[in-house]
Amino acid sequence: MRRSPLAVLVTLAIALSLLSAAPASAQFGKLKDKVKQKVEKKVDQKTDQAIDKTIDDATTSGKVSKDEAPATDAPEDGAAPAAGGAAPAAGGSAVAEDMTLYTKYDFVPGDKVIFYDDLAHEEMGEFPSRWNLDRGVFEIATVDKRNWILCTDRGKISPRIKAEPLPDKYTVEMDFASALDQDGWYSIHWVDAKGNSIGYVTIGYSYMTEVHLLDKTVAGKDLEKLPVGRHVMRIMATKSTIKCYIDQQRIANVPKVEGFEPVGFEVEMNPYFEHTQVNRIGTFRYAEGGKSMREQLDEAGRIVTHGILFDSGSDRIKAESVKTLNDIGAMLAEDAALRLSIEGHTDADGADADNLKLSQARAASVRTWLMDNFKVDGGRLETKGLGETKPIDVNTSPEGKANNRRVELVKL
Repeated sequence: MRRSPLAVLVTLAIALSLLSAAPASAQFGKLKDKVKQKVEKKVDQKTDQAIDKTIDDATTSGKVSKDEAPATDAPEDGAAPAAGGAAPAAGGSAVAEDMTLYTKYDFVPGDKVIFYDDLAHEEMGEFPSRWNLDRGVFEIATVDKRNWILCTDRGKISPRIKAEPLPDKYTVEMDFASALDQDGWYSIHWVDAKGNSIGYVTIGYSYMTEVHLLDKTVAGKDLEKLPVGRHVMRIMATKSTIKCYIDQQRIANVPKVEGFEPVGFEVEMNPYFEHTQVNRIGTFRYAEGGKSMREQLDEAGRIVTHGILFDSGSDRIKAESVKTLNDIGAMLAEDAALRLSIEGHTDADGADADNLKLSQARAASVRTWLMDNFKVDGGRLETKGLGETKPIDVNTSPEGKANNRRVELVKL
């Protein structure tokens, strides 16, 4: 139902009053003031345009579009999750998505999964079983045939991981939903041994980002407004450096971190409005980083990577895989004598025969990409699909399955 111009103006007025009257947070106060200033300026200068846009938004009943495009690298159905940096394919192809936007993308997911939750087996309307509640109201909801953690009131939850110093290298990846102009905030907090937040990376209103460490804002960047749909917040860290990303965009590069000793994470959602199925997070992956590909190859004669991604049931490589693929291509370019067997592996879900066929097709896609983009002689690359036959972890936990979904490169 279309709303009257008067109703739209009232909605805008309420939004502004909430922005100014909402309880101040030491973490988000400055950002909220900035939001208020921008909204007020927009109302003053472009009232008619804002009204038209709000009326159009209202026709959607405040719900996320059913046509939202996925922008996640969460591996499913035997997909191997990303590492590299030479010359990625400029456009899409039969074997890979368009990687044009990822030319400066350098995120590499950790290879040893410590916590993984895609919410696949949760019950609708229940609190997520693998998380702890700090405060707020959370429940499982299904949108576009996929489960999410829905927040109906500002609050925090934390993944159930052992409270201990984080690894020397680690990565965190979290899906979140972008919706309407007033879709609130999403944050990943680092917590200390007492459970206190000692830093966070956040995005608000689908474009305002900030990274805060030890009571100091170290980075802040306004993005282009994210389109409605699924997006990914990422952290790649060592003991002394932190990089943060929203999708393919790096929003922070902190080269020196001292006195920062987190032992875990919390996720905060802060919705200002109760739009149905809007404020929600999805797959959460926390992993330890390992040795470089060159180190693995020199020491063990094989590379185990979770950095090559595919959609569920597909052998088409996702754009987020560009860093890993470029690193592999660079090694082949530097060593003309290097020959590799590309081996695809899955978890135990699904039929054995289907997993074998899919893993073979994925290995073949990687071979084709390397030949097309690095002009590698096909005679230097063999392929194998091993399906679920050679697990490196158990197939009885989400973390074990995530570890088993991989691509290996074996020196011939």
